[in-house]
Amino acid sequence: MWVKFFEGSLEIKPLMEIDYCLNGDIQSTKKIPVYFIEDFDQLEAVAKLWLNESCLAIDTEFERRTTYYATLALVQVYDGQAIYLIDSLATSCPNSLKQVFENPNIVKILHSSKEDLEVFYTAWGCRVNGLFDTQVAYSFLYRELSIGYAKLVETETGNVLDKQATTSDWVKRPLSNKQFQYAAKDVLYLIYLFEKLKQQLRGKVYQKLFVHECEEYCSGTYLRVDSLPDYRDAKEVWKLNELDLAFFKRLFYWREEKARQENRTKNHIINDLDLVYLSQMKPKSMSELKQISGIHPRSIRLYGVDWIRMSAEWSSDTHKTPIVTIPNPRDVNQLKSLSTKFEQVVKQLAEANDIPATLLLSKRLIRKLAFAILTEMPMPSQWHGWRKGILNEIISETAKPFVNK
Repeated sequence: MWVKFFEGSLEIKPLMEIDYCLNGDIQSTKKIPVYFIEDFDQLEAVAKLWLNESCLAIDTEFERRTTYYATLALVQVYDGQAIYLIDSLATSCPNSLKQVFENPNIVKILHSSKEDLEVFYTAWGCRVNGLFDTQVAYSFLYRELSIGYAKLVETETGNVLDKQATTSDWVKRPLSNKQFQYAAKDVLYLIYLFEKLKQQLRGKVYQKLFVHECEEYCSGTYLRVDSLPDYRDAKEVWKLNELDLAFFKRLFYWREEKARQENRTKNHIINDLDLVYLSQMKPKSMSELKQISGIHPRSIRLYGVDWIRMSAEWSSDTHKTPIVTIPNPRDVNQLKSLSTKFEQVVKQLAEANDIPATLLLSKRLIRKLAFAILTEMPMPSQWHGWRKGILNEIISETAKPFVNK
């Protein structure tokens, strides 16, 4: 079998075929061709064909051990007829494929999609609309929040997937036959799962909430990538006084900019705790800097001069502006009591909407909300969207007796 994109030209020979079978029904086994795309013109042509599809199953393989941005190594697409493995290291993303991703009328089926959405945006500049996340759908339906793809496939189809290639090196070329098979099977059953889960969602109390959740997965990805993180979320930042915190804030955003520029993880530059120590010490020399034992010698060699210079500039600045300190959560009166009250009202509303309480609001976010309200700090960035719409009024009412004490 060959794929022909234009009459008489641009034909692709299948890399392999894989068996498609449900619940052990050997009689209905189909052979699905798998194509390997490493040419821009081929990808552009096949993406134009996808513009006519109603849904596509999509997955990615990427590498992100030491870099700020993930390296997109492979993109898998299944259109119901054939599977395409796109070598994203060999080709860029054509406009036709961006149109596919952005078209809300073409359902993009992914499983546990947050990291995929992010790498599509940072590596290819693609915004995804029309998302159907099978993990999210399953969590609404069956109250299991983080079911893996292999487990979901086994539960719904009876097929056991080999996951040995999960942690293999996807950036290294050439890819092995085992990697190709693994990557192809990661999208092979997504359309079947989509059709089954979509049917089960129909008529449910929470069907619209599921749609909102998928929409917010997409919009939240772009907001998270494009905005700066909040320095208040750093570890043990409550140890700092007003002036040290102001200096920490400067260092914190310097690290963020440096990490993005050099495409290195923030912890490979300096972690939060050592940044706190650095803010307190304000070293004037390399010997003082080396007293912070947690900082890796390589980081000192690369960034030590910057830290010393910034410390000197801060110390000589006569117009330093202090900022409000962040309380130690252990010292916030009523934090546990208010968090418990929030958990109770969240549980009530979750039952009314027939969804798990932890899906509506996690205990971690409940605690962050209670902390922000009691300390008059800004509300957490996660407090938005359909969850805020449902909970805002009752959260405000529940907090009033605690705030007025």
